[in-house]
Amino acid sequence: MSDTIAAELEARHAEARRAFEARDISAYRSLFSPALVYRQHDGKVIGRDSLMRDVAQQLHSLSRVDSVYRTEALVLANGEATETLTQNATLEATAFGILRRSWVLSRRGDYTWINESGVWVIRRVEVTSESLINAGWRVGKRR
Repeated sequence: MSDTIAAELEARHAEARRAFEARDISAYRSLFSPALVYRQHDGKVIGRDSLMRDVAQQLHSLSRVDSVYRTEALVLANGEATETLTQNATLEATAFGILRRSWVLSRRGDYTWINESGVWVIRRVEVTSESLINAGWRVGKRR
């Protein structure tokens, strides 16, 4: 049973990557429950609408995002699946087509999924650690 759920969640992660890369905010939104409770690293709690506004802003301002998630643990209890995930990402914004600024994001958190009408959606997120490091400026076209 847990292998089946793990495979279903991995498929949802793949959907998230495709939606983010395609800058499809509607498809990305469908991964989250309308009742989402997202606790940011600073303790601030936001809902799905606020998270989607933040994501839309990121998609608008960033020219490139390379992100990798790794599942550290998966706990199944009471009809929920809670993953402890680490994310490592490189973010890049481009100005004037040649000036590029990069950051490295590292994030760890607990993501609780529930099955709504046969589809796994994220109901709660608790970001436990996060760092964003300026990786510098570069001049030139992207390779």
